[in-house]
Amino acid sequence: MDRLPTRVNKADPDYSTRREHNLALIELLRERLDLVHKGGGEKYVERHRSRNKMLARERIERIIDPGTAFLELSPLA
Repeated sequence: MDRLPTRVNKADPDYSTRREHNLALIELLRERLDLVHKGGGEKYVERHRSRNKMLARERIERIIDPGTAFLELSPLA
């Protein structure tokens, strides 16, 4: 695939500042997604387990056929 031409100046201090900010935001998003995929944290998982309930992802896994792809549209909602 061909690259699109760009006029971004990587030597500009503003570029470095924005890049670092965006990398920090990406890391925060990854941490939050990881927490969501773990059921919201131990406190919330334990609350569901104590009520004999399955987590949402566990229910979905039981509904869909094995090997079927599942696209989660809003994992942070």
